[in-house]
Amino acid sequence: MAKTSKAERAALEAIEETSAAVSRAKKTAKRLPKKQASGLAAYIDDARDAADVSTKKVRRKPKKVVKDAERAARRLERAVAKAVAAAERKAQSRADARAAAAAAERAAEDAAVRAAEAKSLKKAARRAEKAAARAELDAATAGDALAAELSAPAADSATDDATVGAADNELAALTVVQLRGRAREAGHTGYSRLTKTQLIDLLS
Repeated sequence: MAKTSKAERAALEAIEETSAAVSRAKKTAKRLPKKQASGLAAYIDDARDAADVSTKKVRRKPKKVVKDAERAARRLERAVAKAVAAAERKAQSRADARAAAAAAERAAEDAAVRAAEAKSLKKAARRAEKAAARAELDAATAGDALAAELSAPAADSATDDATVGAADNELAALTVVQLRGRAREAGHTGYSRLTKTQLIDLLS
């Protein structure tokens, strides 16, 4: 059994590393959006071809095998890095757009609330103005009425005195019997022993 040379071992290691890169790229492609994943297909195929070499070729051209495998692995890894970066940028752009839309929606809601509050305050101000005007009118009316009442106390008093005087004169014209009849009709008690003057005072 022939021994494996140093160059052959290097070729086998390069093949193994390229195969591992292909496996990692496949797993990454499954997590990427369809557009970025499809862009990796050609690089994955090239790296797989570079790693899929016969034992005969490894023995005959180990250095070429190493060169081809390492180049394919580097190209694949660069392509994967670009695809991941593009996917992250796209995801960030979507997140930024969603955040901007949410912020715009919140701003619109706040503006609507402020507009509603301003409208409500305007209505309240109008109602307060109307209430103040009504109160002012009521105060003026009450003031006029009070002034009129204060300006005519003497006449009212004279009228009351005249009314009382007329009632006393009418009672004085009645007899004691008639006055007692009036007292009975008015519901008074104990009037039978009263004098005429006392009956007049009772009925006044």
